[in-house]
Amino acid sequence: MTEISRSFAAPFRHPAWLRRVLVGAALEGLPVLLLLPTIAGIFGHGHRLLPRPGLTLLPVAVLVALAARFLVLGYLRRVALDGTSGRPAGLPAWDQPAEDLVEGLKLWLIAMALWLPAAAVTAGLALLVMSLTNTAMAWLPVILVGPPAALATILYLPAGLLSAIVGRNAACAFDVDRVTAMIGRNLGPYLLAFLVAIAAEIVAQFGLLLCCAGIFATRFAAHCVGVYAFATVYRDAAPASVSRAVAVGATTAP
Repeated sequence: MTEISRSFAAPFRHPAWLRRVLVGAALEGLPVLLLLPTIAGIFGHGHRLLPRPGLTLLPVAVLVALAARFLVLGYLRRVALDGTSGRPAGLPAWDQPAEDLVEGLKLWLIAMALWLPAAAVTAGLALLVMSLTNTAMAWLPVILVGPPAALATILYLPAGLLSAIVGRNAACAFDVDRVTAMIGRNLGPYLLAFLVAIAAEIVAQFGLLLCCAGIFATRFAAHCVGVYAFATVYRDAAPASVSRAVAVGATTAP
């Protein structure tokens, strides 16, 4: 529990933490700055911010926003590796944009794939109920099956993504037996990591007091706190061979 509680301080151990948080905040805020005026223009409320011809730039805005998101995910992957190393040094430098972009895209695709079973089961049952009864009853499986399926996915997701990150193989995220066994070995600390992540996100809302834009910095820092919490639990639950491999990888990484 002491190790998990240290996750709140882990992102701030490096002297350059503020600059690195601000870079993350800029990438977090970029999609909002790009897409909000465009959406407002589509619905006819943003003619002063975005003229109609500017709507043709929507695909470019979406691509740039996705690229920013992938960069953040790729960076959080390196934060996770730092947390699983056993000797976290604080937030890494933003010095590997190409790698972060590619690895972030991979993590995003893995996360989408992990959500597919819950979405497919819920949608399939809804269609089945519609075909057997009537359209008005389609909400029944959405209410009864959707929330439990979503909750199960949320519980699985951090461990699954960390398995892919530490194992450096996307297939590791879909090794259900191994991932669930790892969660079961350390269920209490794993649930505590969720509480730490939620608490960090709640505290991050005070960033709205910093001229509203501060929410991006505090939310990015909260993401890092959550990643450190889950990485710490994963390190303690993983076999010793995995922990040694992570430590060696962290030592030899550029």
